[in-house]
Amino acid sequence: GTFLDFEIAVKASHGAITLGDTEEGAMAVRVNEAIRVTHGKNKDKRPGAGHIVNARGDRDISAWGKRAPWCDYSGPLPGGRVIGVAIFDHAKNPSLPTWWHVRDYGLFAANPFGKHDFEKLKDQPNAGDLKVPAGGELVLRYRILFHLGDEKTARVADHYRAYAAEK
Repeated sequence: GTFLDFEIAVKASHGAITLGDTEEGAMAVRVNEAIRVTHGKNKDKRPGAGHIVNARGDRDISAWGKRAPWCDYSGPLPGGRVIGVAIFDHAKNPSLPTWWHVRDYGLFAANPFGKHDFEKLKDQPNAGDLKVPAGGELVLRYRILFHLGDEKTARVADHYRAYAAEK
């Protein structure tokens, strides 16, 4: 597979900041139409051949909003070759393991800010806020693995363990 390490650094150089609780996510990819779990919308929605799975074993639409250290989205291209993409949450990220805003129509996002929405805390709209004090810094790190095969064939769990062990 091919790895891509992604880092977001937010510096509070002009005073304290609050990154508000939202289900939308911080780091996302949009998966190829061919490998999605579903195709189309509303009355035209139909099953696809793709699958979502996270480190806890939640699959497809049940993976939405769940916390896990990694999540994978894979499926067959026309012609049958299976490809996938996995996102790994770094061990030093806040809210590890992150919540996954991953949808059957191809949206795939790691979200350290989604506690209110994903845990249905209607009376706590700021439950997932992340605060950075004046002069402080928030760093979010992720690794993206583009791979052949499903999560088992690509050994996604093994690759995550190696990533988590890095200093």
